[in-house]
Amino acid sequence: MSLAKIIEEIKSKHDETGVLTIHLNTDASSGNLSNGEWKIHLKNGLKELKEEVKDKPSELKALKKLQDKVETEIAVHQREMRKGFILIASADGELWRARVLQVPVTTSFHWGKTAETQQIEALEQQFPETALVVVQQAKVTFIETSLGIIRDTKKYSWDVDSENWVDPEEAAQSLARGGGKDEFQHRFEENQHRWYKSLAAQLEKEVKDRGLEGMYLIGSKESVSELESHMNSGKLKGVITKNLGSKPEHEILNEVFETLI
Repeated sequence: MSLAKIIEEIKSKHDETGVLTIHLNTDASSGNLSNGEWKIHLKNGLKELKEEVKDKPSELKALKKLQDKVETEIAVHQREMRKGFILIASADGELWRARVLQVPVTTSFHWGKTAETQQIEALEQQFPETALVVVQQAKVTFIETSLGIIRDTKKYSWDVDSENWVDPEEAAQSLARGGGKDEFQHRFEENQHRWYKSLAAQLEKEVKDRGLEGMYLIGSKESVSELESHMNSGKLKGVITKNLGSKPEHEILNEVFETLI
């Protein structure tokens, strides 16, 4: 489900007892959060909400029940905490959305008949659902992201036999049957323009089929410049000239968002 549809679902939920909305800044690079102070902010924020409804028994009971679930959820994700965390849950149990973020949020707590969605709507506008396309000559990684979360990954490698961008395992088998890496490198240098033109068309189709806002190109200046020349400017959100192809996907994501933020 797209982020836009998730937000729509959240906004449409109404619960007479209450809906809990938590935005938690967990950024360790923030001076006052370097030692995990966000845990204290979480505890104090929930305490203040319970104080607000202390004279409403049904709401207080529901809030206490949700607090137990919230603490369990955060314990599960504690090691994943990056920049922020959002959790929205209704008292009747029909709505439960929790997400670790690689983008910053302002810590806030809200209890009402509907959720507080202003921050997540602003984040959707600032960090739309996009793809990170990591280029490493004839190897390309397509990473679908939403608010700094990896939703899916697809890898491409150029296949000499079929002259097409295929799954890396297929390309590796073709390379083993061919003349080796030296011959492949020579052919790559001769055909880079044509091969990248083909790749650009596939990437743009992937973005369209997934309903994404666009893509960022990441790689050496030479590689991304060549690929960029074949791209539809309306689909290209930006170019980051960093050699990140050898890094794990979550590290690529972290470095890219550090650059963008």
